[in-house]
Amino acid sequence: SSGVSSVRDSALFMPPPTSGSHPLSLQSIRETLIRQEDTIIFALIERAQYRANDVCYQPGARAFAAIAGPSESFLESMLLETERMHARVRRYTSPDEHAFFPRALPPPSLPLLDFPALLHPCSVNLNPQILEVYLHKVLPAVTQPGDDTQHGSSVVADVAVLQAISKRVHYGLFVAESKFRAKPEEYTALIRGNDEEGIMRLLTNTAVEERVLRRVRRKAFTFGQDIEADESVLGLSEAESRCGAAEVPASAPLKLDPEAIVRLYHDFIIPLTKEAEVAYLLQRLGNTRVAFHGPVENGPCHRLAVRHFEPPPATASSGSKLIECESALDVYEAVLSNRAFLGIVLLEQADLGVLPAAKQLFAQYPLQIVAELSDAAADRAAGRTRCVVVCKRNALPPPTGRDKTMLLLGLLDAPGNLAAALTSFTTHGVNVSYIQSSAAPPGSGAQVAFFIELAGHARDTAVAHALAELQPLAAFVKVLGSFACGAPDRDALLGAATSPSSMRG
Repeated sequence: SSGVSSVRDSALFMPPPTSGSHPLSLQSIRETLIRQEDTIIFALIERAQYRANDVCYQPGARAFAAIAGPSESFLESMLLETERMHARVRRYTSPDEHAFFPRALPPPSLPLLDFPALLHPCSVNLNPQILEVYLHKVLPAVTQPGDDTQHGSSVVADVAVLQAISKRVHYGLFVAESKFRAKPEEYTALIRGNDEEGIMRLLTNTAVEERVLRRVRRKAFTFGQDIEADESVLGLSEAESRCGAAEVPASAPLKLDPEAIVRLYHDFIIPLTKEAEVAYLLQRLGNTRVAFHGPVENGPCHRLAVRHFEPPPATASSGSKLIECESALDVYEAVLSNRAFLGIVLLEQADLGVLPAAKQLFAQYPLQIVAELSDAAADRAAGRTRCVVVCKRNALPPPTGRDKTMLLLGLLDAPGNLAAALTSFTTHGVNVSYIQSSAAPPGSGAQVAFFIELAGHARDTAVAHALAELQPLAAFVKVLGSFACGAPDRDALLGAATSPSSMRG
């Protein structure tokens, strides 16, 4: 089948062109962490040029009443507004980005990206701890007391530091995944035993941590100097300015004490990164996350998610975890960014037919429909109600003999086109059970699109021949999924979603 559009961008996780290594290889991880060190150190140096400016961190400060809410500090307001803008350009759909205010962000305005499935879905977010550490430990260590009235510049620099530290700490998820893949049996035994201390001991490499601290110290010395075009360091003699970074004299004029940055890494960044690693590994086995379209309590998607995917209490620790999303787009974002294995979206409700939002998502993104869920309670109250389950899969599941196929068909709006297309199905004895028209997706080459449900599997001989005959007549044909009719097999769906062969990337 051919997709209407398939947005995919794996560049974020690819190593530099000269590296040639896998994103989870030790070499690729080391290169990423080194670049993150540069970002953090430069951001701290930038913040250190301003005074502490304590008023920026006081909730409800009168000086910022026109900007911040009554319970917000100026920093919190600035950070939230920055995240709202970044969310619209899909920053927080990336698995290596974590928001400080994830529940207060708008949906992306740009098309979603289909990220490589490098990580096991998890709910790790240490930003509350990072913000506390920054306010009470980092700021006093890198700034001079007092108020220089540079409040706007101070919080802009604060946001840059917080985002850089957050990215570095949460990169621990990738580090943990790499370590797990290197020693799966050892980590699996510790995870199943819920042995946090054992996991921490196994993932700790003291020699590597000491090398990181030495490297950070050298960088802090180097970046903290004022370098002239002739390679001299301001305030030093010519001989002194030619010293290596590790040999910079104590008298060198530095923008920020390098030892303050080393202590930040030793006391906070490295421990928080390891805390993120342990939290991720504890969720690495069995915690299969399912996103559903809420937020209505006991709404159709919520009821079906609980009915089909919430595990019994006795097995809850190793079963699925339900993630409430505010829209169908958020469900797709959760699956595409690998925060969830499966997604449940509303397909049809009352007499409205297949919802336009659902068809738009089907056309735009490469997730596969793997099951259909019906809600008898909602049917009685408001007419026919159906949801579908979507996930990432490389290929359709095998036929069962009792299957249904859903597809999108794009045609030019001309007399006889639809009749000719439907003839492809009747010729091969394929029953079309449902068809609904709508405007075609922009740029698809079609003028009208049809959502079609038919009996049989796309691999069945009759259906496959009908689809092959349909191709020359259509602007596009996109098979959305073929799956068994009836109640879905929870374990089979979760197994198919989590098996390595089913995940793209």
